[in-house]
Amino acid sequence: MDPSEIPDIPEVASGIKGKEAHKLIRATKKIGQVLYDAEGNAIGEVVDIVVRWDGQDPHPLVTGLVADVAELGKVFVSSARLLTFTKNNNVVQRRGDGFQPWERRSGELLLNEDFIGRQVVDIDDVRVLRARDLFLARVAGQYRLVAVTGKKKFRLPEVGEEQENEGDLVDWADIHPFGDPGSELRLKFPHEGLKRLRPGDLADILEHLDKEARDELTSTMDPEFVADAIEEMEPEEVEELLIDTDPMKAASLISKMEPDEAVDALRDLGRAEADEIIAKLPTAVADQIQTLLDYPEAMAGGFMTTTIVVAQLAETIEEVIEKLKALKEHSVDIDGVVVVDEDGVFIDDLGLFDILVASREELVFDLVHEVEPVMVGADYMLKEVVDKLKASRRSSVVVVDEDLHPIGRVLADDVIDALGVGSGFRFRMPWNR
Repeated sequence: MDPSEIPDIPEVASGIKGKEAHKLIRATKKIGQVLYDAEGNAIGEVVDIVVRWDGQDPHPLVTGLVADVAELGKVFVSSARLLTFTKNNNVVQRRGDGFQPWERRSGELLLNEDFIGRQVVDIDDVRVLRARDLFLARVAGQYRLVAVTGKKKFRLPEVGEEQENEGDLVDWADIHPFGDPGSELRLKFPHEGLKRLRPGDLADILEHLDKEARDELTSTMDPEFVADAIEEMEPEEVEELLIDTDPMKAASLISKMEPDEAVDALRDLGRAEADEIIAKLPTAVADQIQTLLDYPEAMAGGFMTTTIVVAQLAETIEEVIEKLKALKEHSVDIDGVVVVDEDGVFIDDLGLFDILVASREELVFDLVHEVEPVMVGADYMLKEVVDKLKASRRSSVVVVDEDLHPIGRVLADDVIDALGVGSGFRFRMPWNR
């Protein structure tokens, strides 16, 4: 929509209804305009527009103006004193008497200073914009911030360069903005719409935010959801995010990622940066990740997941199901149950369907197959793993150590990641520690 042809407010901001349908008002057009008194005398210049917002109101209330008035300097002009705000002239009831010196109070934001030029997230269309203009409307007798237009970055595939295009009007109710550290604009809680996004959608948003905005967003959202989103990001974007993030916070995110995904992220970092993050991980997580890092990336041990469900022969199916429930957050990496004997030696790999159809009173022993189990060693190279998966026609294969103890599992998507589909395989040797 061309902002120069703005229709009535009910057509551009869903949910904004008033008894009177007024045209939208460009906030930036009011900045720098002459301020008049009720008799038409010029008394100053509009510096900015003030809104009060706690992050919860979908459309912040305009509480007044900041004006530069002769001999008084910057003053606050309350909305209650404005006779009109819709024409070319802004009019107040009287000149100097009653004006208060401008001083920002808690919860107050300046449209031009705090919003224009900053990144915002359009939750509805899942995109990052840079606010170019803000729009006000009179709703039930009060002016409110109701919409924004912004520039959206996009990449031209022919030249690989980022360009910007002018976005459409976006309802402010769908916007999550960002501010400087310590500013009133930094929201303590994320927009409710962000919580409903899929991890892949949040990944797209994180990839387009600058460092400050990305840090603010990751600080306010559930770390496990952010970790899921990071797993969906491109490797170079993950590297940039981890480098820009405080090591303690980066360690918190890494600890909530799937081990194989966390290792992929750390491999892309320089050794010093990765070491600093690993040093801040919980000991158990650090040991698990270090084990994977010690293998070359092209070996099964280097791209397997260490999240496995292990069952003893004497356990009941009921007990196995409880183990599965305990790992429900890692369900994407679990497609079977590893069965071991009393010495921990790998015996069989039961599919989840086998578990599903079995009686809960049955023993694991009763479900074990008589055929030789499918397995690979941690030192199997990528091609050997692929051949084993193809020959067995399975979706995954168990990885064992030299004593045939299960230490991980390679899933089909682990193989795809290792092959580097879409970006080319990058072979990286393990770190010597």
